[in-house]
Amino acid sequence: MALDLCARALLRPGDVVAVEALGYAPAWDALRLSGARLVPIGVDAEGLDVAALARLSKRSRFRAVYVTPHHQYPTMVTMSARRRLELLRLARARRFAIFEDDYDHEFHYEGRPVLPLASADEAGLVIYIGTLSKVLAPGLRLGFVVAPADLIEKLVALRAVMDRQGDHPMEAAVAELIDEGELQRHVRKMRLTYLGRRAALLKGLAGLAPGFSFDVPPGGISVWLRSGRFSTFERWRGECAARGVHLSPGARYTFGHEPLAATRLVFSRYTVTELERALAVLRVAWTMTCGGGTTRGQG
Repeated sequence: MALDLCARALLRPGDVVAVEALGYAPAWDALRLSGARLVPIGVDAEGLDVAALARLSKRSRFRAVYVTPHHQYPTMVTMSARRRLELLRLARARRFAIFEDDYDHEFHYEGRPVLPLASADEAGLVIYIGTLSKVLAPGLRLGFVVAPADLIEKLVALRAVMDRQGDHPMEAAVAELIDEGELQRHVRKMRLTYLGRRAALLKGLAGLAPGFSFDVPPGGISVWLRSGRFSTFERWRGECAARGVHLSPGARYTFGHEPLAATRLVFSRYTVTELERALAVLRVAWTMTCGGGTTRGQG
């Protein structure tokens, strides 16, 4: 909703918006609703390819770029400090806005969390979008936007048309949790819980099969699992589904729905026991994929 409001306030039909070529399809849909034309930019081990963005910006005028720099969705890569500075410099030079989606900032496990792009923005070009859904509960549907005052005024006016008044009792209750420090204590508790769940998932994935690869995510709530052969990967997904463990297809995260031998494994919503049970299914499914048999069972 926050991104939809920002798109309505800033974009006009035909405006060009750069997005990560691997990313969050609902965000792309929200941008398209404003009439924007989306252009995918590659993502690698340092996050968004800012050099590619700079080259394209010479040929096409961007109105904005949508990016998930802290934990890139879905690869979980953290954008390097060098690229962060390059992106901010490019935004100033080309005068485009940056939609910074920091959807799980609170959950970082390796070293100190990287500060948002917005913290180094001196030109007022970064619109910072966050949520409490990952901190408290997905059903809460409570988020926030940090932006220049004139944009906030536009967002408030649009919000009044779309949602009139929001959920005042829920907002007041969450504000009380923040004021009393309960939210901060809850975040610390959940960070330890998620750290244990991440460890369980990583341990199980390490013994899965040599045909898979993954990087240890420095934070966030998921692991990006990759494989070399698409056909084998899809057969394995099918074997997993037949046993009750459903893995999202890689095409869900590619801009053009291109086939991709990868999947996003979310660990935050499951207990360690549930993760271990699912990992056992993944291993059995791999054995079946490689010719170990065709017996089906429920996982």
